[in-house]
Amino acid sequence: MDAKEKVARQRLSLLELAEGLNNVSEACRQRRMDRGQFYEYKRRFQTRGLEGLKDRPPVHKTHPMTTPPEVVDKVPALSLEHPGWGCTLLPDMLKLQGVSISSPTVQNILIKHGMGSKFDRLAVPAKRRRPASVGLAAKDQPHAIASWLFRRPTSTPAPRTARCGCRRAPLRPRQ
Repeated sequence: MDAKEKVARQRLSLLELAEGLNNVSEACRQRRMDRGQFYEYKRRFQTRGLEGLKDRPPVHKTHPMTTPPEVVDKVPALSLEHPGWGCTLLPDMLKLQGVSISSPTVQNILIKHGMGSKFDRLAVPAKRRRPASVGLAAKDQPHAIASWLFRRPTSTPAPRTARCGCRRAPLRPRQ
């Protein structure tokens, strides 16, 4: 008798004890087992017999639809090249390279690498970031984005005069 068979026999003896005592709570108390677990064993025994009482194999640690590591490595690399590109533009650019990946997956990868927002990607040290490709618009260059993020307003906005934001009727000052 192997170990799995021995465990199945012990669980079967718990079911027999509960039947003999005619009291599930008392049988569980004697065996120091939770009643929920007892009913799980009972259900498995009724559906699959003694084979159902054996320990089941462990759940796999990996999912068959997991993103391949090569693709996971490409996402932060491309994001560091172009920190202004978000999780909607990065999948499109990767698709041009022959890599099919969804926007939520790209966002999850960026978050896991600590680059979930544009500010996080810009904050990555310059030595880790590759220079952007030549020919991109100035708004996609890291220094242009950083200067845009931290710019000071050149003029003060006009005061709001109505509750909806239009300038029709002046607001009375609050007291």
